[in-house]
Amino acid sequence: MKILLVEPDYPNKYPPLGLLKIGAYHQQRGDEVVLYKGLLKGEAAQYFDRIYITTLFSFYYSKTIATILHYKRMVGGNLRRLYVGGIYATLYPQKIYAATGIYPFTGQLNRPGILGDDKVIVDQLAPAYDLLDSVNYDYALKDAYFGYATRGCPNTCAFCAVPKLEPKFIDYIDIKPFVNAVREKYGEKSHLVLMDNNVLASKRFGKIIADIKKLGFARGAKLQRRQRTVDFNQGLDASLVTSQNAALLAEICIKPVRLAYDGVRDAGGFERAIKRLSKAGLKGFSTYVLYNFYDTPADLYFRLDHTTRLSEEIGCQIYSFPMRYTPLDAIDRLHVGKNWTMRRIRGLQKILNYAKGVVSSRRDLFFAAFGKSADEFEEIIHMPDEYILQRNAHKGNGASEWRRDYRKLTAVQRQALWDVLADNKMDKIKEVWENTKDKRLKRLLQHHIDYPMGSGA
Repeated sequence: MKILLVEPDYPNKYPPLGLLKIGAYHQQRGDEVVLYKGLLKGEAAQYFDRIYITTLFSFYYSKTIATILHYKRMVGGNLRRLYVGGIYATLYPQKIYAATGIYPFTGQLNRPGILGDDKVIVDQLAPAYDLLDSVNYDYALKDAYFGYATRGCPNTCAFCAVPKLEPKFIDYIDIKPFVNAVREKYGEKSHLVLMDNNVLASKRFGKIIADIKKLGFARGAKLQRRQRTVDFNQGLDASLVTSQNAALLAEICIKPVRLAYDGVRDAGGFERAIKRLSKAGLKGFSTYVLYNFYDTPADLYFRLDHTTRLSEEIGCQIYSFPMRYTPLDAIDRLHVGKNWTMRRIRGLQKILNYAKGVVSSRRDLFFAAFGKSADEFEEIIHMPDEYILQRNAHKGNGASEWRRDYRKLTAVQRQALWDVLADNKMDKIKEVWENTKDKRLKRLLQHHIDYPMGSGA
């Protein structure tokens, strides 16, 4: 058979692992397999016996549905040639069916006989890395083994899809046969990326570390004089970090140590985790900081400030990455949490543009970008975009005038300004500017009119 594997044309750092395993399944059957990113033009798709389309996050809904419909037209009425699966398909199969008339495959390919009349378990196959050589897309990370040492997560966090995607927690998977199969067929890879959702919850974590070391990823390991790395790319559960498992993590070439800092209530557990890991000799951290959920801007500022303070106190580097919450079923990224507004979210995004997308572990750089207090952070995110992005250029003129007037507002006036700016609607800003008798509010709004959203972006 001729097989076409399709990933919709959304941005993606990692190769589509599921498709590569499906590709390996068909290759071992002697089939001809092609991997493609986006929409194959012309009539080419008509000549494939099967077309597999993967799906990812809900906010790629429009692009995903357009991709499915494109290939549906290609196959005409023979929908048995078209297979749809992946994350979004598993979470919301009815929405895909309603939009396309195709009911997708849900769940994992972890049983025999799913794709053919055989006993092969597709999920256990080594991915067909050779397909990446011809795909029309440059994945940022290809020189790595991708796999799982566990599956699922015992937690049931309200913002997380894992309980639906992998409802059963499997606390140990032997990754050695998987990695060795890739190594034998495609050669040595430099790095090991494990996509476990909560590896520290495993009671056999010590065995997982021993497996990683046996595969050549002990601390200090190199390949052709280049440092190898192990990356638990979904992050480690800070609440489960102990002195014992921190010491085990220090035995492998983990870089960076990824943690999550989802709420202010997690401050104590996060700090204990950082201190235990640092004491074990691990000094480089990457922290996912959730916002736009139940938190407030002040909550976010507290956590970002906390990470920079710990960096300074402990002598480590904690780089933070604010992660915007989007509901699992949202078909775009426009969701606004109850304590946030579009202006606040946009202001934060502009700060991150100014800070090159990352919250530095250095307190002086953090203060320069985010302010020296939660109140100053609130002030900055309500400034015109141009003033946030080009602060040095506007220092001493427009930005200074805006901030001076802002700081003279009463609490009632400040809330009135926030309300006007909340939706990022220029029509509303101009309407209030034309009708308000509050001179200070009028002067502040004039800056937003002079530098409308998008200027300097």
